[in-house]
Amino acid sequence: MPIATAAEKFANFQTVNDKFAVALHFPASLILPELDPAAIALALIAFSTSTVAGVFGFGGGMLLIASLPTFLPAAALVPVHSAVQLLSNSSRAIMAWRHIQWQFVAQHTLGSILGVALATLLVFNVSLTLIPIMIGCYILLTTWSNAFQRLVGRFESFFLIGAIQSGLGLMVGAPGPLPMPLLLRRLDNHHQIVCTMAIFMTTGHILKIIVFIGAGFAFSSYAAEIVLMGIAAIAGSLIGTRLRNKLDAKRFVWIVKVMLTLLALLAIWRALANYG
Repeated sequence: MPIATAAEKFANFQTVNDKFAVALHFPASLILPELDPAAIALALIAFSTSTVAGVFGFGGGMLLIASLPTFLPAAALVPVHSAVQLLSNSSRAIMAWRHIQWQFVAQHTLGSILGVALATLLVFNVSLTLIPIMIGCYILLTTWSNAFQRLVGRFESFFLIGAIQSGLGLMVGAPGPLPMPLLLRRLDNHHQIVCTMAIFMTTGHILKIIVFIGAGFAFSSYAAEIVLMGIAAIAGSLIGTRLRNKLDAKRFVWIVKVMLTLLALLAIWRALANYG
């Protein structure tokens, strides 16, 4: 058998070394892909809004949907929001599942199914330009109009509230804390209210995602954004759950209202500018 020369040995060593280097770098490229600054910004927003929801029990989804028009096209707003909020709300419910008041869940779920079924007949006939405007106007009414809040508060049935909440959610993304007045009248424990709201929202988001999949929305096109935002939202739920035990949430509600107002006005202004 011929003896390999020093040059051949060196060449073989270089080949093995190159393969070893590729083996080292290839997994890293999968684990740490080049991140788009917009995706990082979306993840930070998802973390912040999920933390807000974890503390207050509301506001997080509305803050998130009001922020998305800056980064996503109108057609993707509600579907992507639903996917991220599913992870946020379900994680919050799981982290404190003992506080969920299951006696209210069945009524709300049945109402949600009806509401989504009816809203499906309308949502795909609405101009995409109008979606951010609808979202912004709804947020302003929910945040500042006592008359609107009283109108919503008249519904004493979790079935009716589920239908309205999930039906509106299919069109505007985040319907707001519609069950909150009724939960406040039925429950005294803040943790029970927050966690029961979380399971209500989880049901609604599951139904919305089923509708969007049936309509052919390509969730895979936004997989990176959804995964990053979903991980950030789960982390936000964890932090918010811990902060809820230490903070007096009522003292900071005004901050959430101001943020919602600014984001809603920004969404309306941008939609009108594009429409014009």
